Amino acid sequence: MSSNNNYNGYENSSLGENMVKTEKWVKHYSSNHEILLVGEGDFSFALSLAMAFGSGSNIVATSLDSYDSLINTYKKAALNLMHLRFLGATVLHEVDARQMQDHPSLCWRKFDYIVYNFPHAGFYGSEDNPDMINKHQGLVYDFFSNARWLLRHNGQIHVTHKIKPPYSFWNLEELAHQNSLRLMECVPFDIKDYPMYENKRGHSSTIDEPFNWKDSYTFIFTVAPPSPDISSSHFNLQGCRDALPRVKFVVKAEVRHFLMAAGYAGVLVDEYHSVRAMFWGPLPYMCVNFAELLAIKCALLMYERSHLCHRNVALDVESNSNVAISWIRSNFGNTLELSTELQEINMALGRIPNPVELFCCYGKYEGAHYHLVRRLAVKALDTLNMCERWIPDNAGY
Repeated sequence: MSSNNNYNGYENSSLGENMVKTEKWVKHYSSNHEILLVGEGDFSFALSLAMAFGSGSNIVATSLDSYDSLINTYKKAALNLMHLRFLGATVLHEVDARQMQDHPSLCWRKFDYIVYNFPHAGFYGSEDNPDMINKHQGLVYDFFSNARWLLRHNGQIHVTHKIKPPYSFWNLEELAHQNSLRLMECVPFDIKDYPMYENKRGHSSTIDEPFNWKDSYTFIFTVAPPSPDISSSHFNLQGCRDALPRVKFVVKAEVRHFLMAAGYAGVLVDEYHSVRAMFWGPLPYMCVNFAELLAIKCALLMYERSHLCHRNVALDVESNSNVAISWIRSNFGNTLELSTELQEINMALGRIPNPVELFCCYGKYEGAHYHLVRRLAVKALDTLNMCERWIPDNAGY
């Protein structure tokens, strides 16, 4: 993937036996990569890329506004949207950048580029007001927190933003760092690189008018490599782990080959053998070991989001797949060889401050908790429902 391609409309043709495959570039973006655009105004940026590529089939363009709000706000929005759909782009409305990883049309997809041009939390006061800066920072932080889970391996997050005060006070690089992202480069932005793109104010009587984009740069972020000390800090702290209260996530995946379907589930159990939380969800058809890997990832993320993660409570994760656990252990710390899912598990383990241990319980699924997690996995497979549920706290943590 190139992150600094300056050839607008550049075509790179490679001859096969019976066909010519043409790749088209617009600044950073290639027609061969999956692109998610966040916070579109009148969708002119999305249309600029789709027109240059000759197709929008690799583009998912989203807006926070509803369709009705857009066409009533921006005079060219309806026409731009019509052209985008004709070119094969996917258009989604009412997508919140703070919660987009849970959107039903996005949660199973991965992208090479995720692009957010000129993020803004709304107009509630002067831009140099500390409360306004905090609102903007909260938006960008939550965007990073969601976007990283929708990236492919070696994918990039692009944020175009002004670099002079008060906008420089947002401190994008620090917000990214807090989400296990690192700044690769910062490239001057020039709207002329994107013919047809018209930036919009999005506020008051001049809502459909452009704003001054000078002194703007595109910040390019990637997932930060893990610390070389992560492996020892999470897998070799037996003494520390024994001194802490701990909980256990039992995870299970079910695959029905004749139905070409799969499901996974997890049950969180405390030291008193009480069920504290559970999750379940359907999966595309896949091998059971990969499904177990996804169940482990879901368990880690659910624990990370919980109060337990911040209360010195250690975590055990029991899976039925020794293969999935071996994948995590053998690839841990080597980002060049990690698949997307292993990389996301790696990132979660790097953020969790408490000891985490992984166990294989193959052939030992006995007792009420193991029967429960199996039933939940089957339920997810049969009903195609997804759920995360916490049980009221009764363990004193």
